[in-house]
Amino acid sequence: MVLLESFFLILFWSWVFCGVLFLRNTILPRLPITATPAALNLPFADVRFAASDGLPLAGWTIAAEAQRPWLILCHGLGANRADLLEIGAGLFGAGYNLLAFDFRAHGESGGRTTSFGWLEQRDLEGALAFLGAQPEIPDHPYGILGISMGGAVAIMVAARDERLGAVIADSPYANLEESITHHLKLMYRLPKVPFGWFATTAYRLRFGAWPGQMAPLAEIAKLSPRPVFIIQGEQDPRMPLAEAQALADAAKDPKEFWVVRGTDHLTTFADNPSGYLQRVVRFFDTYLKP
Repeated sequence: MVLLESFFLILFWSWVFCGVLFLRNTILPRLPITATPAALNLPFADVRFAASDGLPLAGWTIAAEAQRPWLILCHGLGANRADLLEIGAGLFGAGYNLLAFDFRAHGESGGRTTSFGWLEQRDLEGALAFLGAQPEIPDHPYGILGISMGGAVAIMVAARDERLGAVIADSPYANLEESITHHLKLMYRLPKVPFGWFATTAYRLRFGAWPGQMAPLAEIAKLSPRPVFIIQGEQDPRMPLAEAQALADAAKDPKEFWVVRGTDHLTTFADNPSGYLQRVVRFFDTYLKP
């Protein structure tokens, strides 16, 4: 009996420890907006709109001629919209209008916690509604470029919303549950059994959904016949190459898959800005421009 009680006490406190550890990582320090499009001589306007669940969000529109195609830029976990300014400048120079916004609990948007992709889908839905409400913007499909978490969100929303007509996902996760357990091992050296179970249970209690429900791998085929472009760093320890390969294999045509040799997580643009922009612009020019 003593051994049994000890076992359940160890199990209980291990669950508590893992739950607290996981929940602590849903509240991230906010990185300040350290630059605006003005620093790159881009015309812009500060905008405010609501996520589809009502949370207030902050963003920029960067536009010269509203009749040109529009792209939505989605940053990664722990960053903000300023993180994509240099990529945005290249896309603007190629003739695209842009909407860049902060996900909840990031930058200047509302909210205190990140859900790594579940509630952030409501944020992208709000961005789509915002663009659709602007009378000067044509009623044509938009392009989207998302990195890391933003890429996963882009795939999941595009799978059910045809307003997103061309999708680029740079280093997205394939399944949030697998990503959580992978990061527990990567960051804290905690094995999947039992700590992955504890973390997924904590996620369910906190957000009302199982992290396995956030699975771009299960959704990506629904984009077809709209195109998708997966970009992946070969040596990315956080989003393994095998996951990107699985996404590319699951996607239907038209699709593109670019493995960037020798690059880490989200360094594909920084390591080769001109090559990155050349491929990205070519993709949007091929599939998005009227």
